[in-house]
Amino acid sequence: MHTSTGTEPGEPLTRSDVIAHLAAHFEPDPRILAAWLGGSDATGRADELSDVDVCLVVEDGALEHAAASFDRAAENLGLRVRFRMPWPTWHGFHQAFYQLSRAPEHLMIDWVILERSQPHPWFEIERHGTPRVLFDKAGLIRPARVDREALARTLAAKAPDLRRRFLIFRHLPAKLAVRHKRGLSGLPLDAVHFYHSMVIRLLVDMLRIVHAPLRHDFGMRYLDEDLPRDLYDALVELSYPASHAQIPEFVQRASALFDEAWARWESGAAVLRPGED
Repeated sequence: MHTSTGTEPGEPLTRSDVIAHLAAHFEPDPRILAAWLGGSDATGRADELSDVDVCLVVEDGALEHAAASFDRAAENLGLRVRFRMPWPTWHGFHQAFYQLSRAPEHLMIDWVILERSQPHPWFEIERHGTPRVLFDKAGLIRPARVDREALARTLAAKAPDLRRRFLIFRHLPAKLAVRHKRGLSGLPLDAVHFYHSMVIRLLVDMLRIVHAPLRHDFGMRYLDEDLPRDLYDALVELSYPASHAQIPEFVQRASALFDEAWARWESGAAVLRPGED
C-alpha cells in the first residue's frame, strides 16, 4: 500500500508528514484496531526535535502482520535503517525504531505493537500522559490510573535495595579516580563509568522515589519536571566533574543528597507531584 505524505519526492519530511502518513497507512487495515501517539505528544512536551512514538493495538495473532506493515510504511517514506529490539525486550513489549532517508536523524519513528488481549501500562496517565489518538475503531483507548497499592509494594522493596547498592558500590569511582596503574594518575575512564552508573543513577532513582514516586523508574527522563529545582541543579553540577580528580569529592556530595532522600523516605515524607493524587 502506498499513501501520500503530502510532499513531493525528495522534499524533506516534517514531523506532521510522518504522522499523517502513518495514520493513513494503518487505519484502513481491519486487523489494526487503534493507533495513538505516546511519548512527548502524550506528555505535552513535543517540539520540532521530538521523535514519533507510535503505539498500535492489533487483533490477537496480528502482531507480525502489523510489524511488516510498519516496515512497508517506513519504506514508502524512505527507510534508511531499522532496528527491532531482540525478543524478549527488557519491558516485555515488541518495539522497533526507524530512521528515514528523507528526514533528519532526530525524526525517528519508535513503535510499540500490542495485541488486543495483552495487558499493558501505556494508558496510565500519571506516568505516560494522555494518548494523542490517531484512530480507535473499537473504543480501546481508555485512560487508566496507576494501581497505588502495587506501586507502594514496589517502592517498599526498591528503596532499601537502592540504599544497599549505593552504600556497597559508591567507593568504586572514588577508588578508581586515585588508583595508579601503568603510569597513569588514576583511571579516569573506569572512574567516570562507575561514577555515573553506581552513584549518579542510584541517587536519581532514590530522589525519584521521594519526589516523583509515580515515575520512580523513568531514570534520567523528565527530571526537569519531577524534581525540585534546587535538586535538579545540584544533579546537573554533579553529573559533570571537571576531571576524574574531582570524583571523590563529588561522591561525598552525592552521598549527602542520598542520605537526605533516604531519611525522608524513612520518615514517610515521600510526596506526589501536584495533580497526581
